Amino acid sequence: MKNPCVVAVVAVYFPDGAALARLLHRLALQVQHVVIVDNTEGTPSTSLQSTASTSQTWLLLGRNTGIAHAQNLGVELARERGATHILFMDQDSLPPADMVPRLLHTLASAAPDRHVAAVGPLCRDVKTGRIIPLIQRRGWRIQRTVPEGPEPIGVEYIPASGTLAPIAALERVGPLRAEYFIDRVDVEWCLRARHLGMDILVEPQCVMQHDQATRTVRLLGRTLYIGRDFRAYFHVRNSVAMATKAAISPFWRLDQGIKIVPYILLHILTAQHGRTRMAGVLLTAVRDGLLGRMDRGHYAQRLLR
Repeated sequence: MKNPCVVAVVAVYFPDGAALARLLHRLALQVQHVVIVDNTEGTPSTSLQSTASTSQTWLLLGRNTGIAHAQNLGVELARERGATHILFMDQDSLPPADMVPRLLHTLASAAPDRHVAAVGPLCRDVKTGRIIPLIQRRGWRIQRTVPEGPEPIGVEYIPASGTLAPIAALERVGPLRAEYFIDRVDVEWCLRARHLGMDILVEPQCVMQHDQATRTVRLLGRTLYIGRDFRAYFHVRNSVAMATKAAISPFWRLDQGIKIVPYILLHILTAQHGRTRMAGVLLTAVRDGLLGRMDRGHYAQRLLR
């Protein structure tokens, strides 16, 4: 494709104005248009609208509809603006100045027989300074790896932020699961694409700064990224939904099912507001995942901050 039209879709929620302005400025010379979907509850502040040179569309929802729903809305607006590719971005990421051209080149350079659903950069966590490991599957083994060579590598899934996906791939794989609300949304979409025989690539020569989570913990020699307590509910519930209902391979269904108990134990041990309370919330998460009680679920009437 000689003249790709890349539209960035940025989903935001109570964004930091300065950080968002930096992100939009960095995108200005890399994409043809930016769609910002603001999930902030109440009355979003229009003062956050940037003066970056690239054209922008702001969609102020006034309520938290979940990241997947916001991204799907952004994709539809991008289609209307002639997008051939969608660049998904989070408010907590800062891409390098040449990220989009590099990712487009990686897509264009892929072998003709490879059906690439998405390509993304390496992500460097701003808290630890470390490259976030990639997930690869070797038969029945799952490997966490940081690439050392310059060549693009195939992985099982990547974070949504920084992901460049052709519109054609989004049409084939389908929209993001709005009912998941938040957490595991990107994982499920990538595994759905992999189940269809499509590839997920990472360009190791492109490194993006990313705030992976609110805090990190060290466990068994590994750095684990843990969000606020409410995120644990969605992590566990959506993992149960993936294991029982998602259109992914049996291997990944089994993987998610096996990991549910360790997920629960991890979130109980690292709970910010009481382990007993967290245990109750996570049992509710398992029930809701099995019964298909999705969207905001347990947090239907609560502000998620």
